[in-house]
Amino acid sequence: MSLMKKQHWYKAAGTVKYPNYLTKLSFALLAAHLLIVYEDRHTYAVIFTNSYYYTALVINTLMAYVLISIVFRVTRFLDYYYPWGRSYSIRMRRQLVGGVFFPILPAIVLATVYFAYYEINILNTVYFSRYLQQIVLMLIILNAYLFYHWNKLNKQKSIPKALLEDFGNELITQEAFTNIACVFIEDKNCFAYNFNGEKIIWKDTLTKSINYLPPSQFYMIKRSFIINKAAIGKISIISSRKTKISLKPPLDLELDISQRENAGFKKWVV
Repeated sequence: MSLMKKQHWYKAAGTVKYPNYLTKLSFALLAAHLLIVYEDRHTYAVIFTNSYYYTALVINTLMAYVLISIVFRVTRFLDYYYPWGRSYSIRMRRQLVGGVFFPILPAIVLATVYFAYYEINILNTVYFSRYLQQIVLMLIILNAYLFYHWNKLNKQKSIPKALLEDFGNELITQEAFTNIACVFIEDKNCFAYNFNGEKIIWKDTLTKSINYLPPSQFYMIKRSFIINKAAIGKISIISSRKTKISLKPPLDLELDISQRENAGFKKWVV
């Protein structure tokens, strides 16, 4: 029996599981190969017998791995602060900026160092006119894959049979989500109020919860509070950056919308 530990294909990242470093390395190797042969007009027999190809393949694979790792790290960050289930439009814009445009700068820096090693000025190459376009295309494909991966996992994910449990140990099923007025964090534990004002133990994190609660009905107004639209009794716009809401009886709570979520909340609540 082998004493080696089993290498899992997935690595946990918050609420989403993404491919581990072996899969990223495979993607990087493929991307590096495609970039190398993109401008090469020789046959594969000539390319594969040229020692320069393998040197370039190793260096380009390392550079591609760095860029892929940046995209994964940005995606994990966005999964935590701007989960897809909260607002697709907001997340899409941030994913485009962070996952496509942001990695372009380190890509240019790495390429500049690479060409400088061979005493070549990057401005005298076809990097900006030809290669950069291919890199951007690959970044778009990678981000599209990560969204597809998230969407596939999200559809396959089954809601736990007993997400909620009240203090009397009475189970509440998925069909009762519409009876939940709000979900919140209190003393590092998660709770919920139903529309009768009863406090319920919520057996999940808010970050996970916002991914499966109906987005048209629930919104995370701050990192510690998710609100059901039907529970809102009054909305008070204090300023362009500050909004307060009052919940309907018997809850009678007054809450501030975080500045980060203020604009998104106004669009959602309409």
